[in-house]
Amino acid sequence: MGVFTSESELVSPVSAAKLFKAIVVDAANVFPKALPNFIKSAETIEGDGGPGTIKKLTLAEGLGFVKHQVDAIDTENYVYNYSVIEGSALSDTLEKISYEYKLVGTDDGGSIVKCMSKYYTKGDEKLAEEFVKAGKERSAAFTKAIQDFILANPHYN
Repeated sequence: MGVFTSESELVSPVSAAKLFKAIVVDAANVFPKALPNFIKSAETIEGDGGPGTIKKLTLAEGLGFVKHQVDAIDTENYVYNYSVIEGSALSDTLEKISYEYKLVGTDDGGSIVKCMSKYYTKGDEKLAEEFVKAGKERSAAFTKAIQDFILANPHYN
């Protein structure tokens, strides 16, 4: 098995607390509203939200689904680790993809979103640089969509 790592960092005008709540705690409500052309529904299918919990995202028509497992969650420090374990996000060459999101508050009330992605390939498979780049772009677009939802809905807290 090979492991390929990618890191990215985004600056957001939204606080770490609000982003964390939207991405982690309130995902079932927020994801379909923030990403209606991509995510049809989000649900917890096993567990209580802590480590070991299995969540399922049903994607838009023709895109399939993604299941992920919560690996670690730290609500006080806004850290969320999960692994994609099943679904259309995994190619024939990937065993799983693990993500670590860390949200850090900034002095102006916004946040820095730090994301580390680890791609675990099957056997000696290699991972194309384009695949990793596309993953970074999807992650950034996903975070921006959640951010835009929060900014467009000031009552969201």
